[in-house]
Amino acid sequence: MRILIVDDNTTSLQSLRIVLSDLGHEPTPFTDPLLALEEARKNHYPLIITDIRMPRMDGISLLKALKNAPETESCDVVLITGHGDMETAVGALRHGAYDYLNKPINARELAAVVERCAEHQALLNENRDLRQHLDNRVNEVAGTLRRDLDEARTLLREVSGIGTVVSESPATERVMNDARMFHRDPSVPVLIEGETGTGKEIIARLIHFGESGCENPFVAINCAAIPHELFESELFGHEAGAYTGSRAGGSPGKLELAASGTLFLDEIAEMPLTLQPKLLRVLEDRTYYRVGGIRKRDFKARVVCAANLDLAELVEKGLFRRDLYHRLKVGHLFIPPLRERKEDIPALAALFLKRQAERKRKQFIGITPEAMDILLNHPWRGNVRELENAIERAVLVHDGQMLLPEHISFLNPGRDMLSGTESLGTIPLDIESLELPEAPIDLEALTTAIIQKALDRFEGNKSKTAAYLGISRYALHRRLQK
Repeated sequence: MRILIVDDNTTSLQSLRIVLSDLGHEPTPFTDPLLALEEARKNHYPLIITDIRMPRMDGISLLKALKNAPETESCDVVLITGHGDMETAVGALRHGAYDYLNKPINARELAAVVERCAEHQALLNENRDLRQHLDNRVNEVAGTLRRDLDEARTLLREVSGIGTVVSESPATERVMNDARMFHRDPSVPVLIEGETGTGKEIIARLIHFGESGCENPFVAINCAAIPHELFESELFGHEAGAYTGSRAGGSPGKLELAASGTLFLDEIAEMPLTLQPKLLRVLEDRTYYRVGGIRKRDFKARVVCAANLDLAELVEKGLFRRDLYHRLKVGHLFIPPLRERKEDIPALAALFLKRQAERKRKQFIGITPEAMDILLNHPWRGNVRELENAIERAVLVHDGQMLLPEHISFLNPGRDMLSGTESLGTIPLDIESLELPEAPIDLEALTTAIIQKALDRFEGNKSKTAAYLGISRYALHRRLQK
């Protein structure tokens, strides 16, 4: 082991050098502590043995200088003490000295101390190697995890639907930018308005997940699909025995399941008026009670709502609470219909074509200009959802590398295709040859009869009825109100 020895007494210095050499070590003597310090900083010495009382720099100062320098802090320092230096030597141990030797130095004690230092240095080297190995392994694993995380994020965007968002148009880009802004502040409730099929839930997921993902839950409720008598229990949960038919042990509601994530209330206009004040209270106080409960519970989730009806008009008609409407609208997004942002159609169609080709193991790789013209000129009353369904149908039925006009011939501009359903075929009324009777027509009654027959045909499904009649769900809702 290489050892640096420092002592201004040349006789003691030579004695130490001889004994250490006989023990098989490599001693390097110095009488000047400043020069010894400079040497220690240039070349590594596992052990430094130094006298305490020396001119220019005493042994304690040398010890502190060695321990305060990164290049020498790992070396072991052994002090040589005289009879009057015992208290100083003991204090030096607190400054990092490994041990001390009393004068006159006993060869056996010196050999024992040096041996312990050699073992200590061996342990330090082993630990250093282990740490290096561990660091290398951690970096290797971290690199793998980062790659896996990137893949997981890509998969998350696919599964959550975030990857469906295409922002070729300025309107969509504004929506996405606002969604990213709302993601950063979970305390702000957000209201997303737009026609059916415009991708409101996708934007809600973008608000929740952001660009890099979120581990907290995303809990969605379709307000139109829950019977009014069960709505409160579904939202707030219930305690045991809260009502006839309740679970024996009680049950958490969606407010509780959302935890610190996002509660998404789709078709919020369908929420019963009697429950709207309770939701407002949750948003204001961030607390709630289960049905039949007496313990106040904290609510920590973000609230995002979606509506395909004009909530402002419903408020004026007394069909939606004004105070809840304004509370939900702190963060507001309006997604324009696809027909008003046709710049998004080529990119969306290409995305859906690629996705469906992979899922159905088809060879489609592109869309011909003629087919794209058909897509661009179609009214898309079902919006993005209708476009995706149309591409899926074309890929399912046909084969080839390019999507051709004949593959989407069912998108005849003179025909209506229901969003998410099979085509209804041609319109059964021949408009050109239609003859009016001589007697006056009750247009209102005729319109009502047509709407009623369409509702009967689709078993009361308003979305399918509106698509069949070629009107928006909001327009159908207004007609039904009349």
